[in-house]
This record gives sequence, C-alpha cells and structure tokens, in this order.
Amino acid sequence: MAVAESPWKLAKDSPSRQLLWELSRLRIYEQEEFYEQLDRESQEREAAHKNALAIAIARHDQVRKDAEAERDRQIQLEAERREAEARREEERQRQARAEREKAEKQRAAERAEAAARAERAAAREREAEAARRKAEKDRRDSQAAEAKKQEQEAAARKKAEDERKSKEAAAARPNEKTQPIISPTQPSLTSKLQAPPQEPRREEEHRRYLEIHKSLKEMRNFLTERAKQDPKLKSRMGDMRREIKKSIGQLREGKGANTVPHASIQKTLKEAVASFPQPTISLANFTASSQPDAQAPALLVFLLNHLSKSVVAQFIKEAAVSPKIADPIGTIAISIFANNEFRVNGHSLIDILIAKMHVVCPPLFGIYGPEDTQEGRTRLGWWREFPEGPWISEQAHQDRMTGLGAGYAALSLRNFEKSKMANPYPPYHFWRALTAILNVPAGHVTETHLVVLKALLTNCEARFLEFFGEPAKKLLQFAVKEYPKRARKGSVAAAVLSNLGETMKKDKKLYL
Repeated sequence: MAVAESPWKLAKDSPSRQLLWELSRLRIYEQEEFYEQLDRESQEREAAHKNALAIAIARHDQVRKDAEAERDRQIQLEAERREAEARREEERQRQARAEREKAEKQRAAERAEAAARAERAAAREREAEAARRKAEKDRRDSQAAEAKKQEQEAAARKKAEDERKSKEAAAARPNEKTQPIISPTQPSLTSKLQAPPQEPRREEEHRRYLEIHKSLKEMRNFLTERAKQDPKLKSRMGDMRREIKKSIGQLREGKGANTVPHASIQKTLKEAVASFPQPTISLANFTASSQPDAQAPALLVFLLNHLSKSVVAQFIKEAAVSPKIADPIGTIAISIFANNEFRVNGHSLIDILIAKMHVVCPPLFGIYGPEDTQEGRTRLGWWREFPEGPWISEQAHQDRMTGLGAGYAALSLRNFEKSKMANPYPPYHFWRALTAILNVPAGHVTETHLVVLKALLTNCEARFLEFFGEPAKKLLQFAVKEYPKRARKGSVAAAVLSNLGETMKKDKKLYL
C-alpha cells in the first residue's frame, strides 16, 4: 500500500502539522489493514462454512437415500412377514377346523357308542329284571307247590295214621263206636318262611349295637337341650357338624386328594376337645366291650356320631355307584377313630360307627331273615322311603347293600403296620363278617347276602390274601364257587357272584 506524502512535508513553518498528518495516516493505515484482515478471515470462514454445508448436504442426501432404501427394504420384509403370517394363520385355521371336525366325529361316535351301551345295559337290565321276576315267580310257585305237596303228604300220612289208630281202637273195643279224629291245622307257607333261631351270641351282640345307636339319639337330644343354656356351644355345635359333613362329602380317590378335608375334620374335633370339655357323658352306653366306665366330652361324641352318619351316607351314595370310592372314605374314617387325641383313656370310639353299620347292614354281622316278610326285611336292613312308608325298590336296596359292603371292607381291611397308632378295627372283623354270611343256612340265603358278599370281595381280594394267606384263598374259593349254590333257583345275584371268580382270574390273575 502506497503511503501518501504529507502536503506539509516540505513546509518549513509547520513541522507539528506534518507529524500530525503522518500519525493520522498511520492510524488510518492500521485500521485499513485490520479490516482487510477481518475481511480475509470472514471470507475464509465463509468458504469453510460453505464447504462444510456442502459436505453436510451431501451426507444428508446419502443418509436420506440410505433411509429410503432401508424403508423400502423393511416395507418389503413386512409385506413378506404378513404374507407368511397369513399363510400360517390360514394353515392353523385349516388344522383347527380339521381337528374340530375330527373331535366332533369322535364325540358323535362316543355318543352313539354310549347310547348303544346304555341301550344294551337297559336291555340287559330288562332281561335281568324279567329273569328275576320269572325266577321269583317260579320260586314262589315252587315253594307254594312244595308246601302244598308237603301239606297233602302230611295230611295223607295223618289220615292214614288216624285210620290205622281208628282200626286198632275198633279192634280193641269192638263194642265201642268209633269217633272221628279231627286233623290238626297244617303249617302254612308263611310259617315255613319264618327265620329260624339264630346264634344267640350274634343276636346279643347285634342287640347291643342297636342299643348304642338308640343311646346316641338320646345323647343328641341331651346335648341339644344343654346347648340352649350355652350360646357359645349352641353356635359352634351346628357349625362344626356342618364342617364335618362338608369335609366327608369332599373325599375323593387319588394320592393326596384328601389332605385338606382330613385336616379340616381333625381341626374341628381338636377344637371340640380343647374348647368344649364340658358337659361330659359316660361312655358306658356307647361301647360294646366291657371297658371301665369313663367320661368323655359330650360334643366330641356328638361330632363323632355325625361323622359316622356322614361316612355311612357317603358309602350309600358314592360307593354304590363306584365301590372304589369307599376306600378313601374308609381310610379317613379309620384314621380319625385311631387318632389318640380322640380316644378316651386309650379306648377308641369306633363302636359309634359300627353301631350305624349294624342298623343299615345287619347281614354283615350274621343276621338273616326272609326277604318277603315285613319282619325279615327289617332284620336285613331293607330301608323304607320314609318312616312307616313303603319299602324302597329291590334295585335301590341292592345298591345300598353294595355301597355298605364295599364301605365295610374299606373300614376293616386297613394295614397299620407302619403307623404309630393302633388299628381301632383290625382285619379279623372282615373275616368275621365274611364267615358270618357264608355260615347262613342254605334255606335262608337271600339276594341281600349275595349282594353284600360280592361287595365285600370286589377290589379287596389282594388285601384279604395279604392278611390271611392260604386260608383266605380257600374262603374265596368257597364264596364264589360253592356258596352261590345255596341261593334260590334263578338267583341273579348268585350268578353275578359266581362270575366274580372269572373276573379275579382275568383282571387280577388270581386262580381259585
């Protein structure tokens, strides 16, 4: 940059002006040079910014292009995924339709098979009922004919005897006029069917258990009256009874299936012992054996009585349809009566339950009588539809006996070898029941005995053999082969019992 010369440089009269001018020009020069430097830097920055912007724009365009390409790729992938999902869904629906159609066909086939089985069962039932009625009619006709024949033979013998005596008397007293001899009345058919005298010991034992059952009713009335004076007892007594009944109704087959109801029953009974020790009652009226007299909480006896009632009701309701369900019911019942916390002076109160079995199923204890008389049916435990009402049907009676027989086997065939508790009802009671039925005289074996015997033996042969060994096998042989021959001709129950041996051979590989 050229520096202007001061017009006063050569002036001799103004040296200060010359200096001033030069200083001002120097200042101006520095400012111009500073601004030129700023302009250069600004231009350089602008160029750098423009270059960076161009690079950023180029990068942005590349990113945009890459994003668009990725978007298009993702759109394509999503379209392919949806198409594949649609194909899979269509295939799944097709398979579901095929499975539904197959299941529907299978259900239809099962329904048809069930209907056919039901029809066959109904037909067999009708045939069996017709056969039973015919056999019953033939039996009665045969009995009537036999009785009439015996009466005629007895009358003929009596007449011949009378004639012989008359002739002898006439010969001995020829002058004396012979008097006619009136034949005494012959025994009727009804008198021939009356139950014969039975073993006194069994009868006495049976009466004792019936007395226990009557005493339990009196105890219930006694405790109900006492509860009216104790609001707390009155409130809990009903609740406890309902809890026990509900728990018994919940018992089912399967390992561990009854843990909750069993615990609930124990909890209820423990509360009765701990919270209601009074009033107490004497156990003399509630045990069959000659145990020393002892006092027990009345509420405990009351609840054990209701537990026994619920157990018997479940035997009749559930085990009559499926005898296997009797096993868990019997297991829980025996475990309760075996529990030391519910014993009195170490004595189990199992007689409360057995008393109810004596009432509902006397044939288990050697009781017998004719099924076609009022007294005989009462002795056999034949139930009425309501007190003083008509008898229940024969089929309903046999169903009851089936459930009770299976229930008794579940109670009496329990193995306590691995338990710390004592068995309150050992297996020898099962042997006694079996022999009591098998020792019924041939002329007094009824359908009830045959049904109860079959229920005792069904599903229990393995445990029976485990407890009694070879004698048990011989008893089984007699029960299924010889005993049915004692039944009346045409007995359906006898035929079913005879077939039990084949069932044991086929299902259990037990050859009798």
